[in-house]
Formats: sequence, structure tokens, C-alpha cells
Amino acid sequence: MPGHEVAPPSGGDGSGSSGSASVKPAAPGDASFEIVATPIQGVLFEPQAIYAPPMLVYLPKKKTTIEKQRIVYQNTKDAFQKEVAATVLASMLYDKNKAEKDDTVKAKAWTEALQVLTDAATGSGWDKADDTTLRLIGRYALLLNNYPTAEKGWNELVTRFPKEKDALENRAWLAYSQLMQYKNAEALDTVKAETPTEKTPELAYVTAWAKFRANDGAGAWSAILTASKGWGSLGSRDALDFELYLFAGRTGATLNDAITQLSPMFGKTPDVQQDVLAKLAINSYKYAGRWADGIAALDKAIAIGPTSPAMKDKFAQALPAWRYQQVDYALKLDDPAQVEKYAKLTLDALSACAASLCPDKDKLGYYTNIYGVTTLLYVWYASAHDDRFYQPAYDLYQALIPLLQSDPQVSKDLLQNSTNLAQFHANFAKKPELGAHAKDQIARLLEQHNQELQACYEQSLAANPKLGGTLVMNLESDQSGEMKGVSTEPKAGVSDMSAVAACAIEHAKTWRLPKIANGTGTHTTRIKMTYSMSQRQKTAPAPGGSPAPAAKP
Repeated sequence: MPGHEVAPPSGGDGSGSSGSASVKPAAPGDASFEIVATPIQGVLFEPQAIYAPPMLVYLPKKKTTIEKQRIVYQNTKDAFQKEVAATVLASMLYDKNKAEKDDTVKAKAWTEALQVLTDAATGSGWDKADDTTLRLIGRYALLLNNYPTAEKGWNELVTRFPKEKDALENRAWLAYSQLMQYKNAEALDTVKAETPTEKTPELAYVTAWAKFRANDGAGAWSAILTASKGWGSLGSRDALDFELYLFAGRTGATLNDAITQLSPMFGKTPDVQQDVLAKLAINSYKYAGRWADGIAALDKAIAIGPTSPAMKDKFAQALPAWRYQQVDYALKLDDPAQVEKYAKLTLDALSACAASLCPDKDKLGYYTNIYGVTTLLYVWYASAHDDRFYQPAYDLYQALIPLLQSDPQVSKDLLQNSTNLAQFHANFAKKPELGAHAKDQIARLLEQHNQELQACYEQSLAANPKLGGTLVMNLESDQSGEMKGVSTEPKAGVSDMSAVAACAIEHAKTWRLPKIANGTGTHTTRIKMTYSMSQRQKTAPAPGGSPAPAAKP
């Protein structure tokens, strides 16, 4: 079921899981409470579009076997000739196993190849090893995810052969080896003097990631765009496209700039532009916590409409999901009027969608989700008496009544909630009462912002994969609902959890609680929130993955 599902509350505090909502006005005065610790699991983003350059292959001129070549390698005493023998043996191992389906067998062959090459380089002395040996060491080490050895090989090439035709490519793979070890400062230093172009996409790519980890958003965005324009058949295009949308959301690039830059890359036809806009809204801004940009991107996508008669059905199916996504974003923006607008547009889209495209069970799911969102507006109104929430909640209840009659209990609860809401409003009008920021309801409001804090954590996690810990936020709001004070423990800073705290503070300053009606004095609300942040577990890839394509020397 797509969307944001929230069960209607029940009981005097509006915190139950079913039944009609009933919220008693709270006592006047300041409020101070602590919200139960919230786990935040972050995704560790790493460069995934490339992992190794094409393999160089040096096969023997005369037909022989791997076993015989092993003997030649073992019996060769001259250091230079031993490097040559190692190069041939490594190439034969690669050529035989490049199509092997068993990752264990393949990794064993790559490991042997790397071992003979590094032994030969050690015998010659790394500072005297042949450049061919070093190139192969760098390549095999990357295939095996052996980044320290890869770094050693590429560093020798960069240091000793700074003028050769592959110098910029060598520098790119050195920086990549450093990035994969989270030697971020070293990687940035490796590329800082170079200007990446479309002719050097590898260099542009690693520069993008080095700057992303250094929080140079503008530099990272520019570099990843340059890499994309020159990418060709290099690495995985799907992975690069994912990273383009990742950077579009997390580097500070504006919506208009993202549209301007991405649309030509994927195509200028209306259907492609619509797809770019939808992906920006759902794949990029959703997880970056950029709710307003997400709404705007979807409005632009929807304005394009069905791009051809053949796309009419696809558009009709997508429209309810897009509209409901806007409901969710508007809720996070504390904009009840926009919640109502996009909820009604969701219902309109469902009404216009044929049963063959939008089955009744799917429509019921959307209705139920909108019911849950409406009930959140209701309980926030009933606790604080903020009139911004009343009319949207009432209007949406009225719109849902004829749509949720198939379930007697839900229909009964819906009617009761609608009646209670109207009665609360009438009572407040006759005899104004003091509203309050009720703990349970404020907790449900503030949890709408968890993804923003996850994005803050993931930005710092990308630079330090071991990062984790506790973030405490202290919020202070007055009767208006605006945040008058935000502090954190640890305090805001430029790295690790302090950087997460700095990012969290900037977001929290924009949050708003319901306005408390009929209060006097400051009516201060103080909230302590604790977040436990850790990396989401993932399955490690097999060493080497798919073999890099072979290139002739």
C-alpha cells in the first residue's frame, strides 16, 4: 500500500489505535516533556558506478599452460625478467577465469595473479618496479577490493610517471583507492590540482565523491555532472544515474538547476522530462528531506500530463501516488491547507482512474491513509485549538464519509470523529479555552521530521562509516508554535556527530508546532528529543564482482 498510513486515535488522549478521536483540553501553563528515544538508521553511500579500470592482458606469444608459466616464473632469477614472467602468468590467469561463474574460483585466480605481481615488484623494489607491473597490481587489487595494495600501486605510478599519457587516469584510480579506505583528505589532495573534463570521466567521478565527503556540495554537483557527460560505456550507467539523483538532493543544487542539468542528459522529450521530475521528487528530495522541492517537482511532472495516448493509462495509475506523496510532504511542512489541497486532488485522481487501473482495494488503501492524515490534523487542532487545522480536517472528513462506507466500524468511527470535531469547534467558539502542546500529539508531529535528521546523519556517515551515537535535541517553542531555541548535545561543529548536530539545528529552526489558542504570557513548551543513530546493515559484495573488461596493452 503506497502512502503514509496512520491509525485513528481513541481514548481521552487521542493515542489509541482504533475508534473515534476524543481529546480533552489540557490545563494551562508551560509544558516540558521528553520524547522517547528514536532510532535513526542511516544508509552508507559509497561510489558504486566504477570499481576497476579495464584489465591489461599480456599473453605469451607461444602456446603454453598456466602450470608451465608458473614454473617459468618460479625459476626466473633476474628481477626484470621475473616481472615479465609475473605479467604473463597474471594475464593467463585472468584470461582463463574472466568468464568464471563461481566467485570463489575467480577470486582465487585474481589473488594468485596479484600475489605474483606484488612479489615481483617487491623483488625489484617498488620504487624501481616496471610501470606495467604497477598498472596490473592496481587493477587486480581493485578487483579484489584490496584498496591498500591498489593505493600503493597507483601511488607509485602517479609519483614516478607524472607525465605519461595515462597520468590523469592513474591519479583518478589512486583517489578512488583512497576513497574506498575513507582516506578522504588524501583523496581530495590527490585530485585538487586537476580540472576534470568530459574526457577524463574517471577523474571527474572521484573528484565528485571527494568533494561530496568534504561537504563541498557545489563542487561535487559540478563534478558528477561532468563525469556523467563523458561517461560513455565506463562502469555502471544505472549506478551513476542513482548517484546523480543522490547528489541532486544532497549537494544544495536547486530544483531549477537540477532540471536544467539532468533533462538534456536523459532526453528532452516530455515523457523523459516527466520521469526526471518524478525521480527528483521521489528518489531524491524524499530522502533528502526537501519537502517543498518535492511538491514543486511533482506539480511540474503532473502539469506535463499524459505525454501520448499510449501513456494515458500509465499517467492515470501514477497520478494518485504522486498526489498522495504531496500530501505526505505537505504534512511534514506543517501546512494543513496544502494537506487538504493535495488530499482532495488524490481523491479526484482516484475517482477518475478506471477500476482496471486502480482496483477498489488500492483505492481503499488511499482512503484509509488520508483518513489517518486527517485524524492527525484533528488531534493537533483539538489539543492546541490551532484553527489552521480545523477546516482542512473537517472538509476531508466530509469528503471521506461517502468513500469509506464499506467497513461499518471505520464508517462509524469516521462519522464520530467528524461529529466530535465539529462539536469541539462549536464549543471553543462559544467558550474559548486554553490549548496546549500535548506530549503524545507533539511526538507524532515531530516524528514527521525523522527523515530530515536521517539525511543529516547520512551526510556525515558518507565521510566516516564508523560514525554513530546519540544526538540529543532540546527544542523551545512559544505560544505561536515557532521555534525560539534549539540546542544539541553534542554541540554543533564541523565533523562527525557535531556536524550532524549542526545540520539538525538548521532543520529544527524551520519546524513549527501548532499555535496555542487563547493563551496568555509566554506559554513556553520545552521538548527534549533523543536520537540513536547507527548505520543500516547491508550485505557486503563478493570480492571482485564482475571482471573488468580486458584491454590490449
